Amino acid sequence: MKKILLSLLVITLAVSLSIMGIACKEEAVEEATDADAAAEETVDDATEEVTEEVVVTAEDGGSCMDCHNDSTLIVSKNVQWGASLHGSGMTFERNGASCAVCHTSEGFTERMTAGTFEIAEDVENPSPINCRTCHDIHDTYTSADWALTSTEPVTIELTGDVYDLGNSNLCVNCHQPRTSYEIPIAGAGDVEITSTRFGPHHGPQSSMIAGVGGYGEEYNGSNVHYDAVDNGCITCHMGDAYGKQAGGHTMNVTYEYHGSTNENLAVCTSCHEDIESFDRNGVQTEIEELLAEVHELLVEQGLIDGESGSGITGTFTSEQVGALWNFKTIEEDRSVGVHNPKFAKFLLETALDALE
Repeated sequence: MKKILLSLLVITLAVSLSIMGIACKEEAVEEATDADAAAEETVDDATEEVTEEVVVTAEDGGSCMDCHNDSTLIVSKNVQWGASLHGSGMTFERNGASCAVCHTSEGFTERMTAGTFEIAEDVENPSPINCRTCHDIHDTYTSADWALTSTEPVTIELTGDVYDLGNSNLCVNCHQPRTSYEIPIAGAGDVEITSTRFGPHHGPQSSMIAGVGGYGEEYNGSNVHYDAVDNGCITCHMGDAYGKQAGGHTMNVTYEYHGSTNENLAVCTSCHEDIESFDRNGVQTEIEELLAEVHELLVEQGLIDGESGSGITGTFTSEQVGALWNFKTIEEDRSVGVHNPKFAKFLLETALDALE
């Protein structure tokens, strides 16, 4: 009898546990089903929001397909940019607040938004100059996003002169002399150079083209490329691309071909039909010779290290320091006179007079 009762108890317990297990499974399934339903609802809501955004932009005459289509337009521009100095990322590690304003995308964007030439602090995790630095990427999700972030006229900080050449105005926000040093004034007495990097820094192209920012008497000559070239910099530096070597978003003006360096003269022929090299009418040859003369005197007088090319700290006359400023301006411009032939010659001849 006891064995029978024990067996019945075991069977009853087993059945009860089975029923409980089934109930738990059903409850878990219901919870999972509810969670899936909630997730689907969230996705549906998000999809609806995105769809509404696209519909809005489509009504404005465009959509994502304006840019993200079956063409290779974005691909080719990215390849060109990747081969440029902007895209190479060679200097964007200079993320300190004073340098990041031009050497990083984040710093440039911040200071352009603020309308200043400075940012609040160093940039963490910096990135090089890229598409979003210069273009209104994904503002409207239409072809309007190709627009430049700014084309407003730019005041050259060092001199106060206004540069206004259309789309190239964006470039000039960085390609101008830095304000770390003042341009010496003739007859002002001795000047102390406290840094071996004295000079206008690496980007005085805008002041060169505009014919301002040099030491000596005021320049009143012609500024041929400022006066005659619409959109300034980009007209010559962003002509039709030659692969990923020149033109387009490479912004280079030379390219390699079968082991030799060639000049991208196609951008010049609209004005100079007979041009055969950048050394047109011997401009670059003359500027190179003048640079060599000034360099020799600067080395002799102890303002430049003859081996490294760096400046030398010390106290010098304002005339000597002015000559060094003009020399560095032409050297850092890197066009060997092409940007503004007459102004380049004027600066170097002024430097020679000051040193002799």
